[in-house]
Amino acid sequence: MVTWSNLLRRRSGVKTTPLGIAASLTEAIVLSTNALRSRLQDEGLARSHPTRFESDACLLECALFEWFLRDIALVEFGRHAEAIRQALGGRLLVDLLRGAISPASLTDFDQIRRACFAEYREAFDVSPSLQALGHRAWLRISGVHEPSERMTMLLAIRARAEMEKLRGIGREYIVSEKAVPTLPSG
Repeated sequence: MVTWSNLLRRRSGVKTTPLGIAASLTEAIVLSTNALRSRLQDEGLARSHPTRFESDACLLECALFEWFLRDIALVEFGRHAEAIRQALGGRLLVDLLRGAISPASLTDFDQIRRACFAEYREAFDVSPSLQALGHRAWLRISGVHEPSERMTMLLAIRARAEMEKLRGIGREYIVSEKAVPTLPSG
């Protein structure tokens, strides 16, 4: 099975650009979002809230949660982190549009992402157990205001595992500003 960490690390030691890292992260986010949605379906979200589960909003919230977990690790890329963040946002937006999310649902994409990440950052900073993050993610993904200890723990454990996989990712790459080496003219 190919995991997102394998996708990211398959370029280990290779010189790449912020766009190249963003492409790998986008692929990883898409795969992880699909895995998260399958897990939520297995846990009964599709049965208890079928309209919400099938909505663009739910898919978007799952993708934002997975993106946030990777965004935390971008600090490891130092001065390249912001360039990777910007490229990642653009690539993920395109993938979400390709993935059957309606353009109307993504009208305020940057604003939605900023609000979501601010909530997640605040929850992330509360406790090393990540329960607050899991709780906040559950409320956003499910669209309900009913807490669920089981789902909170599921998302907190998922967050911890994903973040552990990302630890040290910045040391795996040599980031270059140039997309392609230039050939001498003449």
